[in-house]
Amino acid sequence: MSPNNPIGVTTPRAPTPSLRILLAEDDRSVADGFRTILQNAGYRVVGVAYNGVEAVEKTSELNPNMILMDIKMPLMDGLEAARRINDIPGQNIIPIILVTAYAEKHLVEKAKGRGILGYLVKPVHVDDLVPAIEMAQSIAQTINALEGVVENLSEELEARKLLERAKGILMKHLSIDEETAMRMMQKESRRQRIKLKELARAIIASHSVLS
Repeated sequence: MSPNNPIGVTTPRAPTPSLRILLAEDDRSVADGFRTILQNAGYRVVGVAYNGVEAVEKTSELNPNMILMDIKMPLMDGLEAARRINDIPGQNIIPIILVTAYAEKHLVEKAKGRGILGYLVKPVHVDDLVPAIEMAQSIAQTINALEGVVENLSEELEARKLLERAKGILMKHLSIDEETAMRMMQKESRRQRIKLKELARAIIASHSVLS
């Protein structure tokens, strides 16, 4: 391992150039080595964080779509930083690869469920690093796409429940059948230029007040 290559990385292979990577590494020589290797490989390194708190702050500031994270860092370790980064409800998962000198099983277990999609032990070679980055990005894209589907399905289910309840209210109070109630709601939705779900919610709210 030479002074100019403190992390023991060889010549890189072709990566996905659109990835914007944040490095979180408290050893500046190691961080500089990673930055050089990743940039030579064609990745864009958007910043370097030298402790866990800075990693969380720079993630919010720089909006990377990949993080290489050391575990043992000052102020906040990489596991806690990863938890905070991916603990915001409704946001896409930011894939995180742990790069550490510690090949300890309990750390791998603690890493689960925190957006950590890779685990590499120093010294890291590009033959391991680039595939790990590409795989983590691919997995994250799949997870985020599936979460979007689940969110849309949940919204659709909520809308259907609201519509059914609103139709029931109209049918009861106007003595009309289900089809007529639905046509009435569709017509009123177009007239007011609002979504059926919002109209249904308004009907339910008005019924609650009057009741």
